[in-house]
Amino acid sequence: MEIIEIINYLTNQGVWNKVVSFEQITLGASGAKLFTINDGIKNYVLKVAHESFHCDEEHLKSYRKEYDFYKLNQKLRLPYVPKIIYAEVHLVYGILLVMECYRTFTHEQWDFTLQKRAVDLCAKLNSVPTKQMLPIGIKCNPMHIDKDFTRNSYHTWLNVIEEHNGKFNRNLLDVIYKNVEEVCSVLNSAPQYVCHGDFHPENILTDGEQLYICDWQGVNIGKCVGDISFFISRGLGFGIQIDTEKLLAYYCERLSEYIGIEIESGILQKERSASTLLVTFSFWANYLKNASYESVSKHFFEMENAAKILNII
Repeated sequence: MEIIEIINYLTNQGVWNKVVSFEQITLGASGAKLFTINDGIKNYVLKVAHESFHCDEEHLKSYRKEYDFYKLNQKLRLPYVPKIIYAEVHLVYGILLVMECYRTFTHEQWDFTLQKRAVDLCAKLNSVPTKQMLPIGIKCNPMHIDKDFTRNSYHTWLNVIEEHNGKFNRNLLDVIYKNVEEVCSVLNSAPQYVCHGDFHPENILTDGEQLYICDWQGVNIGKCVGDISFFISRGLGFGIQIDTEKLLAYYCERLSEYIGIEIESGILQKERSASTLLVTFSFWANYLKNASYESVSKHFFEMENAAKILNII
């Protein structure tokens, strides 16, 4: 499918004036294509999810969920969700989303002040009543461990640490692998919150003043600390300097303020450890092949510390 067909279709729908130019954005979620569109007056972002773009059934479901969330937000009016100009599930062209064009931040811009603004945004999202997600079928699904998936994660981690000639403890990895299911009791406990599911620095955008969160394919009901834990983990992976304890304390303060209930930092720390352990064990090894010792150790020892807090080791 030629993207110009879709752009001409949207032009005929009156989405923008005569198109001057378009350019594909290399950054973007797997299975969808992103384009910047300039109509001679302003810039837009066009997101297209279609099976012809190697978008499998599971990814298409996630993009349909994102589409449904954006449509729901036309009623909710959450101010940190990007403004949607046009949205359609087209029989031929797939899922079409046209939104305002915002700017990203460089990793160097992520000082503590900006981190606090993002954390405050995270707390606002997590404090949204879960019942507001019911119209689009988003509800709490108990966490469970896929044994085949964790087996693959274990072998990927093995390959990563074997690249460093015995500098990492193989026995520690074995213990975590055998006991990773213990995170479920922590992550399935009440209360549950509205979560973004992919909250990290590169999904935070700005119009120069306000912050916005993009990429809502993973929106879900779960443990709110998963969002903040992932933000910290990805931020550290990007080389951003993060004072974890101060940032978590600030998050605790803001979430307590928004929901009107005091959040105990000890419970939050345990939940964060469960989330960190699961995410790091399940996914991070995929990004650490041929990485430096420093990069691997940052995540391996974070996983070790989380396991200690959970009494797994």
